[in-house]
Amino acid sequence: MESSKFHLPRFNELPRVPLYKDQVITYLEDVAKSINVNTDEKILTPTMLNNYVKQKVVSPPKDKKYNEKHLAYLIVVCVLKQVFSLQEICSLINVQIESCPIDTAYDYFCTEAEKAIEAVFITRDFSYPSSASINTLESEMVRSTVMAVAHKLYIQMQLTEMNSNLENSV
Repeated sequence: MESSKFHLPRFNELPRVPLYKDQVITYLEDVAKSINVNTDEKILTPTMLNNYVKQKVVSPPKDKKYNEKHLAYLIVVCVLKQVFSLQEICSLINVQIESCPIDTAYDYFCTEAEKAIEAVFITRDFSYPSSASINTLESEMVRSTVMAVAHKLYIQMQLTEMNSNLENSV
């Protein structure tokens, strides 16, 4: 994983023009490609997107178009679903948006995800300070959540590399 290049778009970097479903999928595939260890699997499909709306993980699109709030939710879902169930993801999102506005919660998630990826893949220093202005239970939950994802990605990458080395040595 090119963790030094890992970047999640901040809320103000998300497309301001509402996107149709196929555009959303293309956009999210591009955003998530650096953290999708299993490249055989799509990070988001039309069926997944429909299910997220049906299960109320994401609010329904307006006139079949998705705005930046939808994209923020979907990015969080795509990152977290590698470790957590949809029910857990919904609970984690709700905890955050009850404690601060969606753009603030989303940007904090992005910053902490990038720091976790850097700590796990580059520095191996897990004592980095929180980017939260005030440490709260909610901010610590975000940190622990993204750290769990970063650790899982690291382990998956190492196992993939080990298996590849074994296959090459045979």
